[in-house]
Amino acid sequence: MSTRLPAAFADLEPLCEYWLHDTEAARNRARISTDMGRIRAFYDAVMPRFDAMIQHLNQFPLGALPAAEENLLNLAFAFVEASAPVERFNSPIVTKTFPPERFKIHEDLGRSGGW
Repeated sequence: MSTRLPAAFADLEPLCEYWLHDTEAARNRARISTDMGRIRAFYDAVMPRFDAMIQHLNQFPLGALPAAEENLLNLAFAFVEASAPVERFNSPIVTKTFPPERFKIHEDLGRSGGW
């Protein structure tokens, strides 16, 4: 039985080791710190399940997700991070004109104050 994700998504549990992070900054660091093979494998594993993930999450109020659903949401956010490198750039770095270390992600914005 899954320990981090809802039971219906237990098959995605092995992906949590690398891809499950609570913040956008951590998800971004994971993406830019790995190679395209790992990003592609993650993308290929989640893509066929993504619609089901969203349908499942839509059953819960966003501000009151149970822990397993919060993890599923964070895994979905990681999938969004991985989609641009796979679908558009073929590189963990999604811009050639601005170095990723110069991007500043403010963790106090977003979900802390509600959506």
